[in-house]
Order: sequence, then structure tokens, then C-alpha cells
Amino acid sequence: MVRLTYLHSGYTIPLKKLSVLILLFLFHSLNASDTLFMDDFSGNLSQNWIMFGDPLPRILDSLGLPPPCFNNNGDSMAGSGVITREVFEIGEGLGIECDMYLSCDKRGTWVTASLYFITPDYINDRSQSGYTIATLAFSYSGEMDWTSPHLQGVLTFNCFHDQENKSSIQLYHQNDMLDGWHRYRMEITEHSMVNYFIDDSLYCTSTVSVPDTAEHVRIQLGNRSSVWGIALHDNLIVYRP
Repeated sequence: MVRLTYLHSGYTIPLKKLSVLILLFLFHSLNASDTLFMDDFSGNLSQNWIMFGDPLPRILDSLGLPPPCFNNNGDSMAGSGVITREVFEIGEGLGIECDMYLSCDKRGTWVTASLYFITPDYINDRSQSGYTIATLAFSYSGEMDWTSPHLQGVLTFNCFHDQENKSSIQLYHQNDMLDGWHRYRMEITEHSMVNYFIDDSLYCTSTVSVPDTAEHVRIQLGNRSSVWGIALHDNLIVYRP
């Protein structure tokens, strides 16, 4: 297989994967003035990411857009995932976008693909309380979820100004989003609000701003999985809008 080296990270990238990255970069450069970080998950996961959970997340060589890709590989009780080693300044705005894929048996539940802006001090305590700044997630809630089996495909858009002042929007029965790759994007604007996009369409804007004290963030990927389905991530870009 022909491979080239991505100089920023030292990764060795398959040529077919590199072509996708180039297309994403050219497309994205029309909308962003500064690309801060990219990962197509064709290299060593631990080089740029801190892994947490049991089981630990992993790279899948057989799946992706194109392969390989990131699988959060969590369990049904608590999530597994990764956190960027790099800390990003919010400044006058910050964006993240990633291809995500979710598939789940219609009876199943507890499978989630997600993007997070988190505070830099979050490590791996499996609790988002007090650490999450904003979330864009797609999950499935089927018959095995005895609390709310009727929700099925669920899109979640969260922003936490503080624990008492938050914006939380959920869209249910989004089953047409299942079993296919979609491009998810969050942008913290210059006014500290959060815009949420899917496949380049603006779905909503947070009704509260990110915390006044938030100057830097890390990026987190991953959440719960189960034997019922799979959650995948690929072609991540962090940028300055």
C-alpha cells in the first residue's frame, strides 16, 4: 500500500485516506481561517489522545470513511473514549467537526457517538458533571431502554454555562441518521454561543453561552457502546472559524 507521512503528527497515512483528508481540508479551508488539529485515525491513537474507560477505545482497520477509524468501544454502563493531549484556546471562536456513524439493533440501546468541548482538567472519572462545556451527540434508545424505549434515534445538543444554567435540546426519532456516515460540527462563536451543524446544515444554536471563565478546552470523543451496536468517528478537524 502506498503511504505518505503527515508532518504535523508524524503519522504514516494510506494514500486513499490522505486523498479524503485533502478533500476535507480544501472544503474546510473555505469556511475556516486556521486549522489547528487534524486526525484521520490512521496512526498511533495514544500519540495525540489520552484514552480512558474499560474496555479502552480502539482503531478499526476494516471500517471508516475510508478505513481506518476510531471506535469508542465502551460498555453499556459507562463510556470509553479519548481526550486530546493538546489544549485549545477558545479565543474569538473555536470549531470541531468529525464524521460519525451509528448503527444499533432496533431493540438495543446505550450506543452513542459524540463530540465534546470539555474543561482542560477533565481526566477519566466517567462523569461529565462539571467538566462538559458543550456536546453534540447521536444515540439510540430502543426497547432495551426501559426508561424511554420510544425515543429511538436521538440527537442531543448541550451547552453548560454552569450547572444551573444550561441549554439542552433533544430531537427524537431521527432514525434516518442511522447506518450512515454524517458530518457533525460544533462552533463556539465570537459571542461565546454554540452553533450545531450536521451535514453542513445548522440545526440549532445554544440558548446560553459557554462559561465566562472558559478560556481553553480539550476535545473528547466517545461514549457508551454495547453488544447491540457500534459508534464510529473519523476525519476529525479542530479549527478557528
